[in-house]
Amino acid sequence: MDFYDFSKYNKNVYSDLSILEDINQIVSSLPPFDKILKLPLPKLDDILNSFDLFFEDGLHPTDYSYGIVDENFANEYGYGEKDDCENYYLRLIRFDLKPLKESDLEDNYVGEELREVNRNISAFFDIYIKFLRAYTQVQQIYKPFICDYLHRNNAFLSSSETAQCFEQFNCDNGINFSRIKCKMELFGYKPITDKNGEQILCEEIQLNDLGSFLYYDFFNGLKQNFIPNLCKNCGRYFLIRGAWYYTYCDNPLADEPNKTCRDVGSKRRYDEKCKNNPIWQTYNRAYKAHYARYMKKKMTVSEFEEWSRFASEIRDKALIGEIPYEQYYADIRK
Repeated sequence: MDFYDFSKYNKNVYSDLSILEDINQIVSSLPPFDKILKLPLPKLDDILNSFDLFFEDGLHPTDYSYGIVDENFANEYGYGEKDDCENYYLRLIRFDLKPLKESDLEDNYVGEELREVNRNISAFFDIYIKFLRAYTQVQQIYKPFICDYLHRNNAFLSSSETAQCFEQFNCDNGINFSRIKCKMELFGYKPITDKNGEQILCEEIQLNDLGSFLYYDFFNGLKQNFIPNLCKNCGRYFLIRGAWYYTYCDNPLADEPNKTCRDVGSKRRYDEKCKNNPIWQTYNRAYKAHYARYMKKKMTVSEFEEWSRFASEIRDKALIGEIPYEQYYADIRK
């Protein structure tokens, strides 16, 4: 590497450590990682300490043999720590690269160690790259596909309609599912015991990365009518299970824990429309007036139902501008 990169190596290491620690905190709070990750996670400085021959340590070769490095030892490069063999070594906290001589580069051992440290660092960063790539795919691909295509009719789609949406999405967007490659390491079947003590046969799949898991799980769910949706009350995603299509989730409300978004969502959204839209406001007032007539026996059931259909039709026409508001206002009040 050039001299600038060489001299800034320690600064770059600590910049990376700070960023990766922020990512670790986020990842460890997300399911399923909050249950399966074992803390503390491996860190970049763990890898670099395994190849300490490439870094300055401020020690003389005889310091170890004279017992200078022990649990109380510390200098600007690190501190004394005991390894698995009960021997003390200097745990580096500073990573200033040690210049290599030509004779070092000709040494097969040094050359192999250089290749090994590069392999280990690359593999370490690949874990984060794959995770972040999967996260960006969720934002750039899955999210618009779900919101703008799968839910455009606010109803479950047939298999044929889902396939058409998938093809249309890939044609309309440069960043699409064709860029995702699902890498499966292992596939088989395994019997497990369910909560009732009965054995069931399940697929056993080992996938190479988070992106592959999301790809397989998402489309396998779509085939079984399991589809994510965005709650129109709280704005969180939830999973629609089975044949019933919902636009509101069943999470408890923050201000009313005994109620869910599904309990109050439709009414709140209707009230909001009536409050902010004069067409909906006029419809709501007319509906209440005609319902009062029906309750007072001044309208029959059939007359009220006929008026309701008529009112809904002209409301929808007014909303899309097919009839002017003045005409709509006069007609709906008849």
